[in-house]
Amino acid sequence: MTKSKVLIVDDNPKNLQVLASLLTDNNYSIEVALNGNDAIDWVKDQVFDAILLDIMMPGMDGFETCKQIRQVKICKDIPIIFLTAREDIESITTGFNVGGNDYLTKPFNHEELLVRLANHIELKESRRKLADLNEWLNEEVDKKTIELKEANDKLRRLDDSKNDFLKSISHEIRTPLNGIVGSLNLLKGYSEESYFTEVIELLDRSVMNLEKYSYAALQIANLQLRGKTQLNLQQVDWGVIICDCVKQLSVIAEEKDIKIEIQNDEPVKVNADFQYLQSAMDALINSCIIFTESGHINIKLLKDEGTIVMEMEDSGSLFNGNNVEHFFDSINNQNYNFERNNAMELYLAKIIIESHGGTLLFDNKEDKSGVITKVVLEEV
Repeated sequence: MTKSKVLIVDDNPKNLQVLASLLTDNNYSIEVALNGNDAIDWVKDQVFDAILLDIMMPGMDGFETCKQIRQVKICKDIPIIFLTAREDIESITTGFNVGGNDYLTKPFNHEELLVRLANHIELKESRRKLADLNEWLNEEVDKKTIELKEANDKLRRLDDSKNDFLKSISHEIRTPLNGIVGSLNLLKGYSEESYFTEVIELLDRSVMNLEKYSYAALQIANLQLRGKTQLNLQQVDWGVIICDCVKQLSVIAEEKDIKIEIQNDEPVKVNADFQYLQSAMDALINSCIIFTESGHINIKLLKDEGTIVMEMEDSGSLFNGNNVEHFFDSINNQNYNFERNNAMELYLAKIIIESHGGTLLFDNKEDKSGVITKVVLEEV
């Protein structure tokens, strides 16, 4: 075990002898100095674990010696214990002000000196270990920060690549779709046989759905790539958007004998991108129409503590799969366990609403007579 090294500074040879003998017998390594100048030379040349410093010395006293020792860089944390015959408060205060850690009055008790010396050395060592630990932790934090930044950069690049790929696919799908749509329109004019008419109608519906889903995929890719920066936010009347969507979907609703009612007595302003919010509302209302054979769809807009809540109740089929809360998890995992599922458009609606800082929720009505769709956005 390495011995702790102590510097004893005292102009009295007898005091030096007593202290040196005491510390040597208790397994300390010692050096001695007869004055302040010699003490300063020692600390510039060697590292000590503690210093025992007499105050009353000719020339440079202990207070000045302590001040100059503290100016040596490697001595800032070395415990300095004053040995003094003075007991006045002024001397004790001066000792602490110039950088001393403790003091003992002469004649001192040997056991007390050994205990205080050991405590100060142990405290210094604990501080050193703590400083080393803090330095190591800072290095580890810096290292982990760099690693996380690199990982985040890699994930961002992968995400950018994924979204670029989705955008490219969406564009590529829409190009041949335009040709197919044009060809179908030509065929409609030439075919009068019922069989071919049915086939053409089936192709027409399939192409329309494919076009709709490719457009949805393109919007999803844009929002996931750019987030809120993709939005052209402005104050819009949410009720007007819903009315426009209902009007556009009214023909489909009437064909299924579905009555749509909107309860909204006053303008409800939200900060939103008009086109994106319209796409979301169109998808949600259309989904209710698709999964309602006949009956009603009631839409209410309510103000609730700084938010606007849209509640849409329908009398259609229920979410009969797993827990409704995990609906979008099911979509992401391509595990379509829900009877009511218009995955791409509903997922687009979710992305749009969340990019506006809102929430989208689905739930079956308590009496199992239909489904409640709820959208919450902040009121302007």
